[in-house]
Amino acid sequence: MSKLEELQSYITEVCVTKMNMEAPQEINLEDNVEKMFQLDSISMMELIVNLEERYGCKVPDEDLAELGLKSLPELLDYLEGRSVHA
Repeated sequence: MSKLEELQSYITEVCVTKMNMEAPQEINLEDNVEKMFQLDSISMMELIVNLEERYGCKVPDEDLAELGLKSLPELLDYLEGRSVHA
């Protein structure tokens, strides 16, 4: 499984198990994360907290708003760039 597939799977798992949301039927890697997973601002914050824990990083406040606007490949690059596990 690629790192991108792992990220997609993890986000889907968080949405389904922790936020009681339905998994998206189709994944378009061009879509931003908020659109792809139908996240509102509260759901996005929950996801960011989980991603910070998984990737061992802290997302600065000034980056919070833009994370949901990133595509999955862009989000993966961002998280790996900030990760202490990279």
